[in-house]
Amino acid sequence: MNLVNDNHTISLHKNIRCLRKRLNLSQEELAGKIGLNRGNIASYENGSAEPKICNLLKLSNLFGVSMLDLTQHDLSDERTYLSASKSYQQISDSERQIVEQFGNKAEEIEKVFNGLYTCCRFKTSTLGELPKDTQILLSNFEQLYEAANTLLCNHKALLDFIQYRMK
Repeated sequence: MNLVNDNHTISLHKNIRCLRKRLNLSQEELAGKIGLNRGNIASYENGSAEPKICNLLKLSNLFGVSMLDLTQHDLSDERTYLSASKSYQQISDSERQIVEQFGNKAEEIEKVFNGLYTCCRFKTSTLGELPKDTQILLSNFEQLYEAANTLLCNHKALLDFIQYRMK
């Protein structure tokens, strides 16, 4: 992931390597701290792979910098690193409000999903024998509901993690 910022090319892989070394961690130790294997870290550091967003979040939290700073600023520069570290530690009221809004929206979506599912289950239980096409649609609906519910649970877990981090 090569990003351009202030006419300089900043590489995520260089920041990961630099910050790992700043913490005096081996690739294996870093991998253990974020639930990966050494090969993942080696791939990130040599630029042959990019971390998934959840791993990028874990890295930024471990390094004490935002994902934006990790991906867009040259953190090998001491002043840039110190600025990034300081800003990471300061959570603004607007950031808290945004996280709260996402949490409220997640609760609303969960209620809608559960309402739709309950309505569907009630309606189909009163119809008796369903035609084959309707059974297929019902099966697809249930699979979609499960997938949406899984995504919603992951979304809420991420929000919980962010709120925990903000304390």
